[in-house]
Amino acid sequence: MPKATRNMPYLATEHPGFPIRCYRILTMECPLKLTALRGGVIVRRMTDKLCANCGEINSTASQFCSNCGVSEFNEVPPGLRDRLGDGVGSTRSSAVIVSGNRVVLASVLSGGLYLLYWFYITWKQLSRETENTHYPVWHALTLLVPIYGLFRMHAHVRLINELAFRHRIAETFGPSLAVVLLVLSNVLDWASIGATNYFATVLITAISTALVTMLMKMAQEVLNLYWGKALSPSSVRYARIGVGELIIVIIGIIRWILLFIPRSVYEQAEASF
Repeated sequence: MPKATRNMPYLATEHPGFPIRCYRILTMECPLKLTALRGGVIVRRMTDKLCANCGEINSTASQFCSNCGVSEFNEVPPGLRDRLGDGVGSTRSSAVIVSGNRVVLASVLSGGLYLLYWFYITWKQLSRETENTHYPVWHALTLLVPIYGLFRMHAHVRLINELAFRHRIAETFGPSLAVVLLVLSNVLDWASIGATNYFATVLITAISTALVTMLMKMAQEVLNLYWGKALSPSSVRYARIGVGELIIVIIGIIRWILLFIPRSVYEQAEASF
């Protein structure tokens, strides 16, 4: 056993896969604070600390943050410390980037319905960056709930900006603007239902889709900048097209086709029956 852990009290903890025996060094000046014994193999970890300004993880020996240069640090949260202690250098297993052009194309083809999928997939990605429990499906469905969906949109964009701020990415799209765009889109959607003029219905739907598309594109650009800063180049990859994404786009295309069919055609079809 290494000299640093000899004759020192240990804290035995249980792990679902294997027992871990941790030896805590009593001398705080020593950077080697935690040593884990797994199946006879000694795993050493430096005691990391979190920058109070940008959230960057630094080693104990650091006097200044390696990212922003600030000298103030906070203790690493327990959940993140556990993952670091398990030998995981990053809290995320992969990075999923959705290009802005892809967001625009999918949103336009789906008539704005892509917002539901975007809300789901980005919230799922963000769950790997925080210590909170996320429920992506329920989070996406909140957009269908009047008023409450606006609060969830505000929280969604606010979290993206908070993560971006940690890496000194300027806020180019605020949560308040996201809520305004969503409100305008919802109002136009309700107006299109009551519109009696065929061309007015198509125009209102197109404007509503444009507002939602702008919302997603601007938020996604900030999120993509965050992925580029927070992750190593080898970890960054583009997302594959999901089944749910395809389904929403197909439903949106059918919706557009039905929308462009004049109402007179429906009336003649009803009269023939």
